[in-house]
Amino acid sequence: MRLGAASGVLFCIVPRRQMAGKSATLLPSIPMKALFRSLLASALLTTASFSALGQSAAPGAAVPAPAADTTPITLDASLINAVSTQSFAEFRTAVQPLVKQMASKKVVALGEGTHGTAEFYKLRFWLTRILMEEYGFSQVAFENDYTDTYLLNEGLRQPNATVEPLMKAHLYSIWQNQETAELLTWVQAHNRTHRRQVQVSGIDAAYVLPEARELSTLAARYPKSGLRELTAQLTKHALLQDSIWDNINRKGFKVPRRRWLDGGLEGYYTAEKIQKSLPTARLPRKQRKLAEGFALDAKMAFDLFYQFKVNKRDVSRDSLMAEMTKFLVRDKGAKVIVWAHDAHVSRKIAMAEDPGNGGGTGAFLERMFPGQYFVLGTSTAIGTFAATTDGHITRTSPMASYPLDAPVAGSWEASLGQVSAPVFYLSTQQLGQQNLRRPLRFVGYGPNSGKDSYSNFKLTEAFDALLFVRQTTAATPLR
Repeated sequence: MRLGAASGVLFCIVPRRQMAGKSATLLPSIPMKALFRSLLASALLTTASFSALGQSAAPGAAVPAPAADTTPITLDASLINAVSTQSFAEFRTAVQPLVKQMASKKVVALGEGTHGTAEFYKLRFWLTRILMEEYGFSQVAFENDYTDTYLLNEGLRQPNATVEPLMKAHLYSIWQNQETAELLTWVQAHNRTHRRQVQVSGIDAAYVLPEARELSTLAARYPKSGLRELTAQLTKHALLQDSIWDNINRKGFKVPRRRWLDGGLEGYYTAEKIQKSLPTARLPRKQRKLAEGFALDAKMAFDLFYQFKVNKRDVSRDSLMAEMTKFLVRDKGAKVIVWAHDAHVSRKIAMAEDPGNGGGTGAFLERMFPGQYFVLGTSTAIGTFAATTDGHITRTSPMASYPLDAPVAGSWEASLGQVSAPVFYLSTQQLGQQNLRRPLRFVGYGPNSGKDSYSNFKLTEAFDALLFVRQTTAATPLR
């Protein structure tokens, strides 16, 4: 089965247009609906001269959303579970009923309503700690490149490792904050004092050089594996892709469009050949399992070009992240905690006008693991959040603090903000007649948090539970 077609998901097929035009393309800023696509697909699909690439810039005709009801929702007091955030111990006591709903699941997703809210990182760290210390979870997976996060995890295991340099080397900048550093410092300390190790993983694919280099190292160490020629080819294609990604936000940078597309497709086929050769490659079992992950990551990163050039359609980033999550729990008894944006972990696609994304990741995971998926969303009404003006998130995108726009009238955030408890959670299945379709805010890594950040949802369509913090602050940047 080709990547991007997981679990029988339908994709939006966009029309082919006549090839013509220039050899390089300037990249514009990215609209809100593109922020949750494949990171490279967002660049490709919003290119100014997109017709020259062979497809329409629009993933499909947008279906106009019905006008939202602006009548406030008054929630029954019995639905509100107040939470104290004054200390880990008080928080742990308050969320025990919530954690017990998660404990037996194979995949627990902890969402974030923005990519830069300090409280969302802090409270998810505390939830992760409880699940790891008390319920047998052994890995937390970020919305971050798989192999890069593997290298971060390996670095944390080194005796004299310092957390912050590893974060800057291997994490998208949305994760480069003091709150995430607290989680990683705890992981490092836990592993130094406990026999049962926990680890940090990634479910996304953007950079390709990390996995190309890891595969090349394995090929050189085990020459009888027969992988040296293929890994050399993969490295060549990865160098081009990552050079574009490293420069993609630079003003005036022109993408070498034809080389990019052709190299990306060849990179996909090369990664696929590596995958197919691994079952018979002469590698020790542990190294074979590592190679399987690196090859899958490379194929995911290049899947955009296969879908674009062969199937004439957009890639589904959500389906790819679900495939990688499935890979992380392939061993018997394995469980994982996923940290990703609400728009991804949601069971329903967040942006109705962007059907080519095929998500959310939660919908794929529910089909992969029926009854074994639990998703907690997080949301806020007012405060500040960290974001970047870069059109495409990278390891070096600068993050700054921005004020959240006031919630739009009739939105879930406006109604939840009227609850007396400043921090609380609710179980969506208990909403009953109050489970209404209203605007729900999804703020990406950009600074926009206004009316274009909303999509109409019943909360049960997105989450099993929602953790709401009325007033929040921007994540604290690394020093």
